[in-house]
Amino acid sequence: MAKSKGLGDDIEKFVTKPLGIKKVVDAVAKAVEKDCGCEGRKSTLNHWFPKKGNLNQSEFEFLQMFFETYNGKNLKSEQERDMLYKIYNQVNGTNEKPSGCTSCLRGVVETLRSEFKKYV
Repeated sequence: MAKSKGLGDDIEKFVTKPLGIKKVVDAVAKAVEKDCGCEGRKSTLNHWFPKKGNLNQSEFEFLQMFFETYNGKNLKSEQERDMLYKIYNQVNGTNEKPSGCTSCLRGVVETLRSEFKKYV
């Protein structure tokens, strides 16, 4: 199994698969020809409770767009800066506050660039 992205993956890995729940649910879902919804729940839980160091889909997409357009000097808005700090804090398990400090922001951007590169 791939590296856990969050709580949904952990529940599958440590609870539903080892206890045989997944096998039973999959068999019943197949018999009644309905989707059990397990993948959707797993994805939602991973999004709500991601592992430290993992980017969720919206964070990845934001950083992808950001790094495609970032000129290395100026941000487009305070909202962009705030989003960078939000992602930075999630990835690092910190609670840094957005500031106008150029060198602080440079460190945040470089840390996020390194994290982003793990996904591309």
